[in-house]
Amino acid sequence: MDPRTMYARHRNAAGLTQEKAAELLGCAVRTVQAYESGEIIPPDYVVALMCDVYPAPMLALEHLRASSSMGRALIPEVTRLPLAQAACQLIYQIQDFTSKNRPQDLVWISSNGKVDEGEEQIFREIVDELEGIVQASIQLRYAQGTGLPTDTSY
Repeated sequence: MDPRTMYARHRNAAGLTQEKAAELLGCAVRTVQAYESGEIIPPDYVVALMCDVYPAPMLALEHLRASSSMGRALIPEVTRLPLAQAACQLIYQIQDFTSKNRPQDLVWISSNGKVDEGEEQIFREIVDELEGIVQASIQLRYAQGTGLPTDTSY
């Protein structure tokens, strides 16, 4: 996600002008412009406030992925989906994982406290599949139509 557009996109979706956003964020209009142009990366505490003010909880994920190599490494790319689609994807991922007996495989691999030679490939597959479940879980959390409060409580 392009950091030069994500902040403006969420502000615009909230129907806020740069002037009103600056007022609500407690900063200068020029600062909001600098965030939106990519001249300055807003600090995490400002983005947390944006998430509440705009309201846009997905902005936190987008910001972390765009502004941090660690964020890109640890946070999966998430698309905001309709609730039904997000739920179906998560259920499918979980059912696929269990139908392949992955929980049993994981117990078998980890029972001696280490991944033995010859177990690496299946262990990597299990971890990849679990990452897919994590991604689907996050997509469900931020799905359109959840009705969950937008307070991100950082």
